[in-house]
Amino acid sequence: MGRFKRYRTAWSRHHRSRGFGIHSPYAFKFVREVLGERLPFYCYSHIEELRDNVVKLNRGLRPRTAVITTKDAKQLFRITNHFNPRHILQVSAGHAVTSASMLAVSSASQLWLQQGQFDPDSVAGKVLAPYGERIHIHEDLEETIINYEAALGHDEVPFVLVDTAVHESDIPMLTSHLHKVLAGHAVVILRGIDRSDLIKQLWLSCKQMMPMGQTYTNEKTAILYATPKLQREDFFLWL
Repeated sequence: MGRFKRYRTAWSRHHRSRGFGIHSPYAFKFVREVLGERLPFYCYSHIEELRDNVVKLNRGLRPRTAVITTKDAKQLFRITNHFNPRHILQVSAGHAVTSASMLAVSSASQLWLQQGQFDPDSVAGKVLAPYGERIHIHEDLEETIINYEAALGHDEVPFVLVDTAVHESDIPMLTSHLHKVLAGHAVVILRGIDRSDLIKQLWLSCKQMMPMGQTYTNEKTAILYATPKLQREDFFLWL
C-alpha cells in the first residue's frame, strides 16, 4: 500500500481499530485488548530501556539499520503474551529487540533463531547474551526449522516471527514452511511489508493460501492467526 493510499484509508482503518464494524467476537477482543491495549505491562520499562540502549549503540554503526519502535516492540510483547508460546521461531533478528520483547513474556519460553553470520560481539549478540540457553541460533534456515519443529509439543501451536532482513535465497523454503503451518493452526507475524518486496510477496502468498482464520495488518506489519475455529477474515487496521 503506497503512502497516498495509506492516508486515504486512514480513517476507515482507524475506525476499525477501535472495534467498529468488527463482528467477530474474537477479532473485536484481539483488536481492542491486544493490538490496541493502552494499559501498561510489567515489562514495558525493560523494553524501553533496552530499545534506548540499542539505539545508542546503533548510532556508532555504519551503515545504521532501523531499530523497531518502542510502540511496536510493546505491541509485539502483547501479541506474544496473548498466545503465550513455549517455543518461538524467528527468521532474522535485526538488533534483537524483537527477540527480547517476545522472550520477556515467560522465563520458560525458548527461541529458535535463524541469523546469518551471527556475531556475539554485535548489538544483537549483546542483547541476546543474557538469555543463554533459552536461545538456539543457527545460520541455516532449514536446520533452524528442523530443530524448532522437533522441540514443539504435539498440541503446541507454532509461533513464527519473520523480520525484514530475510535473504532472497531463503524465501522458497520459508514460503513452503509458512504455507504448511498456516494450513492448520499457527500464528505468524511478518514485519517490514512496506520496506521489503520479499516480505510483501510472502505476506500476499500466505494470506491467499490460508484456508481458515484471521489476518490483521496496517500494511507495515501483518499478523496471521490460522485456526479452524475461526472463519476466514482479513482486517485492515491502524496498528
